[in-house]
Amino acid sequence: MKITRMNKSLLTKNNKNVKILLVVLGIVVVLAVVLSVVIYKNYGSNGEAEEMQQGEDLAASLSPEDGELRDVLQVTESDVPDEPTEIAHVPDGNFQVTMTTEWNYPDINTPAEDSYVENARNNTLDTTFSVVLADDESVILYESPLLPVGSYTAGIPLKIELAPGSYECVAIYTLYQPGSTESSGSIRVGLTINIG
Repeated sequence: MKITRMNKSLLTKNNKNVKILLVVLGIVVVLAVVLSVVIYKNYGSNGEAEEMQQGEDLAASLSPEDGELRDVLQVTESDVPDEPTEIAHVPDGNFQVTMTTEWNYPDINTPAEDSYVENARNNTLDTTFSVVLADDESVILYESPLLPVGSYTAGIPLKIELAPGSYECVAIYTLYQPGSTESSGSIRVGLTINIG
């Protein structure tokens, strides 16, 4: 009879140990899943850290009547985009801005190699843009020619002499229906210009 009690006592202890082990194992599995999700979000599906690149991919909805910015649909940092295999057009009333948002000029006479502005191939509107100082928009640093859909400009020079330093600026995009000279709206995007 004592042997039976000992066996029951051992079985009860073993059951408690198994239950504790299962609870600990469950906690470890949950932590592993959470850690995997965090690592995947931070490092991407290829296992390499996704570095934030200079640039901005911005789709904004414009009011056709007054040309004011109504709603920002998407803002992501990106490098100069690869050529897409399939073009998905931006819906009417929207415009996708693709540009680098920090331009570095070695000196005032040398264009910034990292300056890039593209009128994405999936847009429906042509554009021009001007770059002005954020604190004094009467100082125009650059005015672009017309950029039809799918075209870009890079290595942008400055037309105004500035002292070495860092300047907060605004790129003001004016949008046009293809073949028209009448404005269909405008978009403003901030950027930083560094000289020297």
